[in-house]
Amino acid sequence: MRSKNQITLVLLMLVVLFIGLYLGKYIEASSKPLGYFPSFKIIGDVEEIVTISYNHNFPLYKMEHKEVIMDFISLVDIIKAAEPIADDFEVLLVGNDGLISKIDEIQDCGITFSSLNGWEFVNKYHPISSNIKMVKEIVIVSKEGNWEEGLNIINTVENILNITAGQFYLQGYDVLHNFEGTATAAKNGMDNSSTVYTTKKVKKLKDLIDIPPDSRLLAMGAKGDYGYVDANGYIELIGNQMNFLNNNSKEMIEDVKGIFMNPPIVSNMDTYYDTLHFLDKNERVLIFLIDGFGYHQYIEGMNSGYTPFLKSQPQAQKASTVYKPVTNAGFAATITGEPPSVNGVYSREQRELKVPSIFATALNLDKKAALIQGPINVLNTEIEPILNIDSNNSGLVDDEVYERTLKEINNGYHLILVHFKGLDTHGHSTGDLSRETMNMLQTLDKYIEDISNKWEGKIIITSDHGMHSKGQIGSHGAFIMEDMMVPYLVIEGGLANE
Repeated sequence: MRSKNQITLVLLMLVVLFIGLYLGKYIEASSKPLGYFPSFKIIGDVEEIVTISYNHNFPLYKMEHKEVIMDFISLVDIIKAAEPIADDFEVLLVGNDGLISKIDEIQDCGITFSSLNGWEFVNKYHPISSNIKMVKEIVIVSKEGNWEEGLNIINTVENILNITAGQFYLQGYDVLHNFEGTATAAKNGMDNSSTVYTTKKVKKLKDLIDIPPDSRLLAMGAKGDYGYVDANGYIELIGNQMNFLNNNSKEMIEDVKGIFMNPPIVSNMDTYYDTLHFLDKNERVLIFLIDGFGYHQYIEGMNSGYTPFLKSQPQAQKASTVYKPVTNAGFAATITGEPPSVNGVYSREQRELKVPSIFATALNLDKKAALIQGPINVLNTEIEPILNIDSNNSGLVDDEVYERTLKEINNGYHLILVHFKGLDTHGHSTGDLSRETMNMLQTLDKYIEDISNKWEGKIIITSDHGMHSKGQIGSHGAFIMEDMMVPYLVIEGGLANE
């Protein structure tokens, strides 16, 4: 039987253990701020919007602030996680009270959290005015011009304006209170109403740039949204993207990438409708789709003597392509006559059409159709393509496409589309107007001449997209004039070209 001393000792140990557990829980709880923990976001010129909450995964470091050692997150770490789109940028630290501090150097800058000041910047080597409290946003603002990011405004001859999401924020905006609706609840014989509004960061398009009266404005979004808009409409900033809102702020073009001021009346989508018109009249149609052939390259080729055949024809019309100016999207628009938002192809990732192509239309008219291209089928259409490989190891396949087309001309086709890829290939590797690219255009000019002289019927010459210079190489995919403007030409084949 245990002695009273042993029992007392056991009880005392249990009491001490209980107190220890209680104090441990209390200390653990009191080490965290109590109540609501707001989060903040890194927005602006970043690839990813990052939300920082109290339960974040960023490493902490200790730093003294107001004579207290506190845990901090490095500003460098959280900005790096958001992936800025430019190497040279500045940072806006935005407080919930509207106070904003702009800094360029982010080394040795940190942010901490307290129940008193919420998220708080402590930048030891900056003026104290940079120590923003109750932070709600960090805005990254690119200091570089970047026509491949943000919103661009162009016309048929020049690139007019580029503005990124961060630059839009820095430039200043209006707050639009958007009416969402009113609800009424009956209680104790009374009708109690509640009206709901949302706030939007906006700027009128006409406040961004001078727009001449009667200008036509065509806006295009990242996923193929497409439509004419009004200068009184709004550009809305949300995080790292911009939307276009019409006057009533309900209809919008999401993630708007560009606005075409007075676009040409012709586009490469006209290929579909012109082809249908000719087929309905029992005329044969041959389409040359020259990959990566911008209107400025067409003009350079004629002015510099690289395209004697094209120069001998009526001058091509200026035509627009669709956003995104890449092969899949431009090709799809050309053969369907529909913008990406309708045909379903708005980037390099899509290959399936949501609407019939001109090949389906030809088959429905009991016409024989062919698609002749390189070794890779760009889009899935209603016919099997005639693919070609680089059998002579020249590094390009356009010569094989040329030879195959000459053979197929006499096989009873009413419609043939020939896709030449070599100009785009040379443009990417050496530049849009390099000698190598122009030499390739000269070769294609000869191919087109030879094929055209053997084809009895209509011939349409156009492109899926253009190309712009990027250092010593060429690139495309941006809403800029060089990428968005392509030639469009309809000529007669056969004896008319002799």
